[in-house]
Amino acid sequence: MLAFRAEFSAKKVAFTFEEKSVSFAELWQDINLFGSFLLARGLKRGERVLVALPNSAEFFLAFYGIQRAGGIAVPLFPEAGVARIFSFAKLCDAKTIIAPSNLPEKELICFRQLAEKKNISIISVKDSEKSIFNEKFPEIKPDDISFLQYTSGSTGNPKGVMLTHANLLMNIRQMIAGMEITANEIFVSWLPVYHDMGLILKTMVPFYLAAESHLLPTSLRNIHPWLAAIQKYKATFTAAPDFAYRLSLRHAAPHKYDLSTLRVALNAAEPVRAKTITNFEKAFGLKNVMVAGYGLAEATVGVSMWKPGTPNRVDSRGQVSVGALFPDVDLLIVSDQKIQSPNEVGEIAIRSKANSQGYFNNLDENAKLFWKNGYFLSGDLGYIDEDGYLYIVGRKKNIIKRAGVTISPREIEEVVDAISHIRFSAAIGVDKGGIEGEQVFVFAEIRDGEMMSEDNLHEIAVEMTSSFYNHMGFRPARVYLLKAHSIPLTHNGKIQHLLLKENYLNRNLREENLILYPEY
Repeated sequence: MLAFRAEFSAKKVAFTFEEKSVSFAELWQDINLFGSFLLARGLKRGERVLVALPNSAEFFLAFYGIQRAGGIAVPLFPEAGVARIFSFAKLCDAKTIIAPSNLPEKELICFRQLAEKKNISIISVKDSEKSIFNEKFPEIKPDDISFLQYTSGSTGNPKGVMLTHANLLMNIRQMIAGMEITANEIFVSWLPVYHDMGLILKTMVPFYLAAESHLLPTSLRNIHPWLAAIQKYKATFTAAPDFAYRLSLRHAAPHKYDLSTLRVALNAAEPVRAKTITNFEKAFGLKNVMVAGYGLAEATVGVSMWKPGTPNRVDSRGQVSVGALFPDVDLLIVSDQKIQSPNEVGEIAIRSKANSQGYFNNLDENAKLFWKNGYFLSGDLGYIDEDGYLYIVGRKKNIIKRAGVTISPREIEEVVDAISHIRFSAAIGVDKGGIEGEQVFVFAEIRDGEMMSEDNLHEIAVEMTSSFYNHMGFRPARVYLLKAHSIPLTHNGKIQHLLLKENYLNRNLREENLILYPEY
């Protein structure tokens, strides 16, 4: 795809980032240069390389340069804790991590010292500047793995979704047809390129069409640059999780921004709220611009969406439909191995040529993923109405959706359980209907018989927050210390997360005097 664009759209701008434009010819040349650098370093075909880079021109050179050299790219959240990054390297047996060229020297030294102990190389795109171009790149085939998209499931072990070049091209074409995207589109995106929607929909699709594309840094601490960019570039297509549109309503003055050029404002990656659609369109003077969609990494990314300009459909329970299936996507609703009739809720099973081959080196999870006749089980609960439109009603998997990103409670719990004085912990997602959406709440039991002063409890809570931040790269919304045996368990010792959430929200934990700290 990129070689084609370099030949037939050479002078056309591939993307802009922070006001700097990169043409397809420049992009391809630098991809080849980085690929040559990796080959000179001895990269082997099919070898995994971690890409711990934020939105930037560097990301594309690294991501595609790895594939050009025959490797498999593994994009990761760049601000994740160092320990977490190295844990992913171990999972996929990566021998190389690509770090930002502008990483502070002190951080880079610490990174390299730890990497040396683990026999892992830390490199940057800047290291390739003096490389010699290699014309003998390996042949890349459609069924070769392009990259691994890591996602956490209910068990807490991150799973690397294997996506081939054929998967990607198929889903790109499905989304172009299903969303009626044209080469005249103007894309504006702040979504992270290390994650599927930001990477595939918001950069690969415009690359495929040679459509105008403007990429922004990933940060929603300030919502204004995103809205300003839509106005400045007269964007026709943008996308974000529901929480981003809610932030716009809270922190932006709609009269300051002209978003009238938008044809599509896709709302996906977390539960879509009917109120968000109504309020956003009303505030910015839009009509039938925000559309709900559904996707997941195991299907590459896109599964369904409303056609642009279509009014949204909301059922009697307030659930927003995520529209019709993209071309060549088949979907069943199953329960107890039986196919459900229209309007009956069950687990969503998907079949498509864009479906992943499964999880990298994870036979146990692959056995749970695949169903029969080419379908895989999504872990999401939903139903199809009599007109064939899909509704998502919940998640079968016990996961947390924070800002559109899937988080496993188990991963958090393992970090917290390692802290001294902690007997047991549980993490849940709590959405109180506010602008911030679902947030992470952590509950930890103090060990039996340990008498703690308030200062001691405060110190433990601080340590929990610090350990959480170092591992996850962000802070929990709430941390609570509980008396022993306060977290509900099944008879065989599994945490009952839903019951814990109910006990918290209905104030049973407080009224039964189970919360030791804090008092509020």
